Amino acid sequence: MKKMMMALVLCLMSISVAFAKGEKQVVVFDVDLHCQGCVTKIEKNIAFEKGVKDLQCDLKEHTVKVVFLSDKTDIKTLQTAFAKIGKTAIVNKDLTAKAQQAATKKK
Repeated sequence: MKKMMMALVLCLMSISVAFAKGEKQVVVFDVDLHCQGCVTKIEKNIAFEKGVKDLQCDLKEHTVKVVFLSDKTDIKTLQTAFAKIGKTAIVNKDLTAKAQQAATKKK
């Protein structure tokens, strides 16, 4: 009986790990945005990358804030996605740190 209970517990633990979602991460990129067309291109492409949960473009500041799941994508993959549409995306460390702090406070 103990072996069956232990097996059941281990099975449930492995299932919960398998279905656990990745942690939400926030990154702010400096991107060469010139016009509303650039913003639209990013919104139509990057927003649909695997793992992206939210995307906000700021044309005035030339930044793009991306909220993503860490188990589905990462910063390098997102930068590659930007490159595929002809945009350079450089991590803005200061704004990323502020965005991460703000996201942590919301939890």
